[in-house]
Amino acid sequence: MTTELDAMLMRLHMPTVRRIWSDLQIRAEKEGMGYSTYLRTLMEEEIAHRAQTRVTRMVHQARFPFLRTIEEFDFTFQSSLRKELLGSYLGPEFVPEGRCLVAFGPSGTGKTHVAVAIAYRAIQNGSDARFVTAAHLIDELSSASREGKLREALLAYTRP
Repeated sequence: MTTELDAMLMRLHMPTVRRIWSDLQIRAEKEGMGYSTYLRTLMEEEIAHRAQTRVTRMVHQARFPFLRTIEEFDFTFQSSLRKELLGSYLGPEFVPEGRCLVAFGPSGTGKTHVAVAIAYRAIQNGSDARFVTAAHLIDELSSASREGKLREALLAYTRP
């Protein structure tokens, strides 16, 4: 039975359920857990693991220079920026609504930290993100334009 179930879970691409079902079954029997609660717990664990795996993968693909959250930003150090002003950029509607944010100012004022934090939150909310400096973007698009491949290069930044 165990071998057959493992094979089915592998075929269904459910690695978390495959890893935890046996231990959870023992716990369920000890605690008198019902079938639906047992099944729901298995599915919740699989979904949570997939969500975390997705975030990890998307953070890697975003090419952040470092990972920061908005909670780590020192708003007392940068008094011209208030968290309330960033609120709408941290919500799940930021990307689907197609809003933009331009950060500018002298070096060391937290622009990159804030940009990474907003992009990280977008990833957590289910969107994709990509970090690129203005200099790198200009270099990449200029080079693509010279080679007659501007349209293809822009797709990396404009695809939904």
